[in-house]
Amino acid sequence: MKQKKLLPLMLVCTIISTSIAQTYFSDDFSDGDISDWTQYDADGDNNQWSFVNFSSVISEFDSSIVSYSWYDNTIYTADNYIVSPAIDLTNVTGGITLSYAYGSASPPPFHEETYSVYVTTGNDLATLQGATAIHTETLATSKTRETNILDLSAYAGQTIYVTFRHNCTDRYTIIIDDVVVKTPLSTDALLESVSLNKYSMPSTDNTLSLEISNNGSNDISAIEVNWNDGTDDHISTINVNIPIGATASVDHPIAVNYSTIGQQNITVTITTVNGTNDDNPGNNVQNTIFNTLSQSGTKKVLAEEQTGTWCGYCPVGDVGFDYMTSTYPDTFIGIAVHGGADPMTVFDYSFSLSDLIGDAYPAASIDRTTAPFTPSQTDLENNYNTHINKITPADLELSSTISGSDLAITAEATFYSNFSTANFRLGLIIIENGVTGTDSSYDQINYFANNAHGPMGGYENLPNPVPASQMVYDHVAREIIGGFEGEDNSVPTTITDTQTVQYNFNYTIPSTSSQDNLYMILVLIDNTDGTIVNATQKSINDSLSTSDLELASAISIYPNPTTDKFNIAFDATNANYAITVTDMLGRTVLTQQYNNLSGNNTIEISTEKFSAGQYIVTIATSNASYSKRLIINN
Repeated sequence: MKQKKLLPLMLVCTIISTSIAQTYFSDDFSDGDISDWTQYDADGDNNQWSFVNFSSVISEFDSSIVSYSWYDNTIYTADNYIVSPAIDLTNVTGGITLSYAYGSASPPPFHEETYSVYVTTGNDLATLQGATAIHTETLATSKTRETNILDLSAYAGQTIYVTFRHNCTDRYTIIIDDVVVKTPLSTDALLESVSLNKYSMPSTDNTLSLEISNNGSNDISAIEVNWNDGTDDHISTINVNIPIGATASVDHPIAVNYSTIGQQNITVTITTVNGTNDDNPGNNVQNTIFNTLSQSGTKKVLAEEQTGTWCGYCPVGDVGFDYMTSTYPDTFIGIAVHGGADPMTVFDYSFSLSDLIGDAYPAASIDRTTAPFTPSQTDLENNYNTHINKITPADLELSSTISGSDLAITAEATFYSNFSTANFRLGLIIIENGVTGTDSSYDQINYFANNAHGPMGGYENLPNPVPASQMVYDHVAREIIGGFEGEDNSVPTTITDTQTVQYNFNYTIPSTSSQDNLYMILVLIDNTDGTIVNATQKSINDSLSTSDLELASAISIYPNPTTDKFNIAFDATNANYAITVTDMLGRTVLTQQYNNLSGNNTIEISTEKFSAGQYIVTIATSNASYSKRLIINN
């Protein structure tokens, strides 16, 4: 980070004569002092630019200046100017640039702050209001630090002031940092990033794209770029047109294509600019990893939706998920992540998802890769279609065994390439269908009542709010096992083609949930960027072993609820049976053993000594187990 400074003119002239880049003004606001900047509160609301550290929201920012258009439930009509100290360019000739970092700390859509940049020779408000901005922008991305470079060469020979104007209402905040006015190096191409498919089938062309910024004082007309896989160079000269301060996307003409299965560590380097060496080669290199697969796994698309009973527009997601799960039952997986003052909220999951996609409700993301969108039927289907045909490096499978209400879950991932530096994690999410409640916290606020916004899957015919007695919630997130980022060390770093990796999870079915309505979702997470590579879903009943299912189908417990006794009826298969009854604290209140049973059996158990409440009845053999909740009303 640069310190705040205005350089003496004599030093400026000396350095320019040696053709080295020179800085005339810089402020990184690390001293917390903006008293040398002049401020104007043109809207008169006493809300001005201030010093704030937003690193907790955007890690790339630290000490910065910010202006608010909304704060603490107060809407501002911001028209705030902040003007730099005088910047002496009177003896400067040649190229000059202004660079600065900027961003918004707000989630969509409240990141859409509007700001302008002015360069003037006076610093009074009248001069500023009469000037034409050299740059005006409404932010397009949220919670991201971006950098802009503007050409100030026309101001050589003058003393200038740089002004940032925040002119917006009812968004949140604009952040400005690292303001620098300098004569840049003559030739300075910055390789911002590279983009390449992570996975490919053999002998398939994959385009390598480069994002290049011109940080120099000369326009860039040609670049030479080499991508190297540790063995071979792939060098090409590419004609471009990148003016001073501009950024361009460039495709390398030599495709990435391998016939053999495995991982390639690719280094991309800008080797020359305009036919000569770059004056700053330190920012010319990026790395990426590419894998050729022996086959693609079966892709399934995961959608995570932020929703809430208190959210009047959230029925959109309910209707959208119902459509997607019925239309694409084998390849679409939906999770309704309830948040806020909602009885179904899983706070760790809700907080993590909102950190990723913002605080808007309803909002969804596909595979944790997309910008948040409204989970309408149309938008869900469009995003699904974009992702469903992606190549995926692994297939996933789930199985489980049960003892009482305790599940032992085996997760499997079969990979289709050789990985030398794999960075994957497995995670498990439990969801439940058919969730109901009796108190008003389960009422669903419904802004579609009385057909207020047209058809909405029947919600247009329901009241606002929809009473709990009429609501059944599906796809409800109940628990996230392993955390939002998945279990560390659940997948090894070295993997061979067709290798199956196993990892074990454990889950206890709550007494308030029905096993018949519970589903497990296994996700494979790319830990380098947090995206979901693939997912699979299976009901708990479908995941159980055949012996567990056969036992469950052969057992009936009745009456339930009961008062003084209950019966266990089952078809025995010449085996030993253990019957256990536990209370909700996990305490065993009854154990009975029956040996060598066969044929039809009915066992009567007295509950006269049991207190009223809920219990778990478990019937187990040596290789299978079945549990059911029993309600006793004394």
